[in-house]
Amino acid sequence: MQGPPAETTGRIVTAHQWVERLGRTMGDSIWPGFRPDTMPVAYVVPGQGTLLLSWRGELPQGFLPIAGLAGGGWRSSADRGAASTGTELDGRPTPQVVVNDSAGVASLVGLTTHEAFHVFEAASKREGNRFGRGENSFLVTSYPVFDPQNEAGMALEGRILAAAEQAETKARKRTLARQFLAVRESRQRALGAELADFEQLAELNEGLAEYTLVRVVALAARQRDFPDRTGAARLQTGKLTGLHKLTEDVKLSIRLRYYATGPALGLLLDALEGPSWKTRLITQNLTVQEALAEASGYRTQEEGLRRQAESTFVIAKLRSAADSGVAGLRAYRRAQVDSVLAVPGVQLVVTVEGRALGLCGIDPQNLLQVEPGVLLHTRWLQACAGDAFQATFNTPVVQDRNSQSLRAVVGADSSVTVTTGAQGDVRIESPVVSLHATKAEVSRDGRVLTVKIKS
Repeated sequence: MQGPPAETTGRIVTAHQWVERLGRTMGDSIWPGFRPDTMPVAYVVPGQGTLLLSWRGELPQGFLPIAGLAGGGWRSSADRGAASTGTELDGRPTPQVVVNDSAGVASLVGLTTHEAFHVFEAASKREGNRFGRGENSFLVTSYPVFDPQNEAGMALEGRILAAAEQAETKARKRTLARQFLAVRESRQRALGAELADFEQLAELNEGLAEYTLVRVVALAARQRDFPDRTGAARLQTGKLTGLHKLTEDVKLSIRLRYYATGPALGLLLDALEGPSWKTRLITQNLTVQEALAEASGYRTQEEGLRRQAESTFVIAKLRSAADSGVAGLRAYRRAQVDSVLAVPGVQLVVTVEGRALGLCGIDPQNLLQVEPGVLLHTRWLQACAGDAFQATFNTPVVQDRNSQSLRAVVGADSSVTVTTGAQGDVRIESPVVSLHATKAEVSRDGRVLTVKIKS
C-alpha cells in the first residue's frame, strides 16, 4: 500500500489538528509547561502502516511524503503488535498512538495527549523527583488480587471518587476527599509500603497522563466547532462508570485501575484548589494522593499538632544542634576512614568495571555511613560480583558504591600472598583476607596492591 486510507487519515488529521490547537492555546491549562503541539506523533493503523504528523525536517527512513500534508509521512507495514506508547524516531521522542476502527476524534485527541504527556514526563524527569519516574510495573506479579479486604477497600475508593465527581458543592467534595484518604491510607497500611508506593507512582505516571486525556477532551468539548461532542460525553460517562466498577472487570490488569483513580483525583484537586496543585505537586515532590491530602485539609489537625510541638520544644534550636551534629559526624567518619587506611601494611584496592560490586554478607552492627555512597565496614565483609569475584575480609573495609571499589589494609608484605593464573585468575590470601577473581589485572604501586576486575 503506497498511502494511508483516506477515511482514517481524515479522522486522524482532524484529531491531531485539535491537539495542536488546544496545546498551542491551552497547554498550560492542561498541565504547566506541557505543549503537545510541539511534538511529532506516529499514528499506527494496525495491519496497514504508520502515519507520521508534524514532523519537522527530512522524514525518517522508510516514511514517504504525503501530497498536501506538510510534515506528514506514511510507512506501510503490518505491525499488528504495536501499542500506544512513547517511541523514538531519528532520535526524537515521539508519542505513538494505535488507531482502532472504533476510535473517534474525541478518543484520538485524548489518546494523543496521553502519550504526549508521557514524553513530557520523561523529559521532565529529575534525579530524586517522583514525577516522571514511573512505577515498578513488575509488582503487578505480586499484587494481592485475591485478597477480599483489599479488593473491597479499592472498590470503596472508586465509589467515593465517583460520588465526589458528581457532588455539587465544594464542601461536599472536600468531605468526600477526606473520606477517600481515610479509606485509602487504611487499606495501604495493610497493603505494605512497597505496594502502596506502586499505587501512588502508578497514579502519578499513568493516572496523570489519563488526567490530561480527560482534561483535553473536556476543553475540546467546550469549543463550538469541536466535531465529536458525542464522543467526548461518552468518554466522560465511561470514566464515571469505571470508578463504580473499579474492581469488577476481571479481564483487565490491576494497573488499569489507576487510569481511573488518577484522573478522578486530578479533577477533584481542580475543584478544591484550582490549577495551582499541579505546580505544587512538582515543586514539593508530591504524589497525587499527597497533594489531595493537603488541598482537602486532611492533614490540618496533624499539622497543627506538629507546629504546636515545634513551638513548645523550639525546633529552631534543635535544627541548629542537628546541623552542627551532622557536620561533626561527617568529619569524624572521614577521620575514621583516614585512620583505618593509614595502618601500616599492604593496602588492597579492588575495582570492578562493567558490573555491580555486590555484598554477599555484612555485619550490620559494625557498618557505618561515611558519606552518601561510601560505607565503612569496621569488622567483617563478604563481597562478590557474580562468578568474577568473591572475597572475605576480617578487617575494616572502605566501600565506595559510587566508584564500585573496596579499600582495606590486609597485613604486612610478608603475610600477603598473590597468585596469578591463566586468563586473569587471581588469588590473594593473608590472615585477614581471602580473595578470588577471574578476568582480573593486578598491579602494585608502593604499598598499594590493585586488583581490577573486568566485565
